[in-house]
Amino acid sequence: MAIVKRPSGPSTPARTAEAFIQGAPDAGDLFAEPEAPATTGVMQGRQRQVSLAMPPELLARVDEAARKLSLTRAGFMKLALTRAVEAEVGR
Repeated sequence: MAIVKRPSGPSTPARTAEAFIQGAPDAGDLFAEPEAPATTGVMQGRQRQVSLAMPPELLARVDEAARKLSLTRAGFMKLALTRAVEAEVGR
């Protein structure tokens, strides 16, 4: 009878499965705290790009308000969100 040396490394199916799952591109620490919303999105210079969906009627009103203030849509949204957050948290 030949002596067979067991391969080193994960020795149980659970460890092998865990290694497989952790090797996935979108894997992370499955038990870690979820990523904070402020860190999602693509960096554009010093700002983070995000995606936002809204009803067409609201978007038209946003565009009109931005035009009246001579702001871009993004500038108006940043201003409105800044005011809303400051009013909510009182900064």
